[in-house]
Amino acid sequence: MTSILLVDDHPLVQDGLKMRLEANPSFSVVGTAADGEQALTMAQQLNPDIVLTDINMPKLNGIQLLEALAEQSPTSKVVMLSMHDNKEYVQNAMRNGAKGYLLKDIASSELISALEAIANGGRYISAGVSKLLFDNEPSASKASLTKREQQVLRLLATGCGNKKIADSLSISIRTVETHTLKIRRKLELDSSAAMIKYAIEHYGSDN
Repeated sequence: MTSILLVDDHPLVQDGLKMRLEANPSFSVVGTAADGEQALTMAQQLNPDIVLTDINMPKLNGIQLLEALAEQSPTSKVVMLSMHDNKEYVQNAMRNGAKGYLLKDIASSELISALEAIANGGRYISAGVSKLLFDNEPSASKASLTKREQQVLRLLATGCGNKKIADSLSISIRTVETHTLKIRRKLELDSSAAMIKYAIEHYGSDN
């Protein structure tokens, strides 16, 4: 069973999330916190598998909490659940180690699927959020890459695997693999690890 700490400064949101999650036998809500400082203390005491947190909160916001948990409760996976579909928020969260970024208007089924994927070692970004990563034009230094190849790199930079990239772009996993091979060939990268490193350095902040 996956243990979850809920962090949100709105009691109604907390109650709704707790009810949705505890209806699933795979999850156990081990605590709720109303601000970042309380969440940090509880995470150290409870060591939850997942910390599901809002971004805008008193005392410590979600990003500050994410950074603090990386040091003080490193085994807990942090997932952002926010009303903000802002590219800066998404990129900041993923660069600082968040395992997921979900919008508060997602269906219960997507929330459950996302948390199951994250509990099993994956990452998850809401489909509506993924689209935000594709709206920059390529710079001259990236001109040799097609628009689709740049989209693949942007998703790689956020930690997505081939299946998530395929789902986000509505293409097959085989097509994703073809794109990654072409990217490596064009950029003269000798491994998948080198490609991911390139993606983070060049697309993680839309340089």
